[in-house]
Amino acid sequence: MAERLKPYFGHIVDTIVVSGNDRTRRQTIVREMATKQRGVLEAELVRRDASFLRGMAFFSDVDISAVQTAPGRCRVDVFIVERPGLFMKYPYPVVNYDFEDGVSYGLRWRIKNFRGRGEELRIHALKRRDKEHGGSVSWKVPWLTERRLQLNSSLFTYRRLEEPESDDFIKERNGMSANFSFPLSSSLVRQLWLGTILSFEARSSRLTFARDGFLTYDLYRQNLLATGLELIYDSRDNRISAWNGIYGRLRAIRFTSVRGLEQSYIFYFAASYFYIPVGSLGTLILALEGDVREGDLPSFFEMGIGGTNDLRGYPENDRKGRAKVMGTLQFRRPVYGPRVFDIPYIGNFDLALNAIVFIDNAALMSCFSDFPDSRYDTTGGIGIEVISPIQDMVRFELAGDGRGNMAFYFSSGTRF
Repeated sequence: MAERLKPYFGHIVDTIVVSGNDRTRRQTIVREMATKQRGVLEAELVRRDASFLRGMAFFSDVDISAVQTAPGRCRVDVFIVERPGLFMKYPYPVVNYDFEDGVSYGLRWRIKNFRGRGEELRIHALKRRDKEHGGSVSWKVPWLTERRLQLNSSLFTYRRLEEPESDDFIKERNGMSANFSFPLSSSLVRQLWLGTILSFEARSSRLTFARDGFLTYDLYRQNLLATGLELIYDSRDNRISAWNGIYGRLRAIRFTSVRGLEQSYIFYFAASYFYIPVGSLGTLILALEGDVREGDLPSFFEMGIGGTNDLRGYPENDRKGRAKVMGTLQFRRPVYGPRVFDIPYIGNFDLALNAIVFIDNAALMSCFSDFPDSRYDTTGGIGIEVISPIQDMVRFELAGDGRGNMAFYFSSGTRF
């Protein structure tokens, strides 16, 4: 693509013509492109636009070309191949497997590119047999009222079926949340966002307290309000499987009970992901995360260690803490595709496979001040990422801690 466009780099873009978009509005595509009408055609922006549009999860293929319209001026043609409607708006089953927790299953109805505006409606229900079930309905709007504002709202419910004998736990919770994000930068290549978080829930939970030298526990009903802020920096070229760029997030959420037992606690979270291309071989990913929780924290919000999105391959146990730091070094290499197959009665089905190798490192502590003297555990493993219209990305990972403990993970959704 870059070689074909090389004669036109440095030209002024007169107009951008989009074709192949039967279900997607032209504006939905053009507004996400860093290449703009009346701007200069640049190689870096074209590469980013082709990758970013594919990473929107609406298209099987994206091709960008140019035609000269006058000396020093050109027209940019964007041809897209839309993913099959079968995977864009119809429900499908979900199955996740975790070595410790076993199988969870459910249904996901995810209407991608709702109204052709890049919006997403999602209905999600998940059950772990004889233990718990829950679900949510959410609506994600990337450009609110066609302005560069983002809205993510949801209704959620959860119920615990299995009651532990002594541990505190959430019996039931129902609520709603809304996140608004406002751009602090005009650049689409290096985006900076300020987000606001507002959530309300009615919760029933068992809590343990020390009274008169004895431990007592009871079921408490509370209404809780959560408010927070987050700052996000994003220069990734692709949001499903990034190959280049940086993603960073700082977030603080305060939970306060407005009815029932008085409690107040805060979640702090910080993350930085660096995607460093290694020539034609692939991408090196450096991920750093920190999570701290303070205040009248219920014990069920204390963090553990190990699992699909944590220290992969670590045998999960009863260790708990209020602070956690994690680091990952992962190498991602494309091994197949992306290729597009024309399947009768279905449409254009794209498929890509990435091979990964990784090393995870993490520490769990009672408070962040214990950071220098904490115990750090290291695991490593290999895996395959499958990118397709079915669930955007499915991960198969095998990891161990070097002491004979191995775990296999099957999950949907990207981690980095």
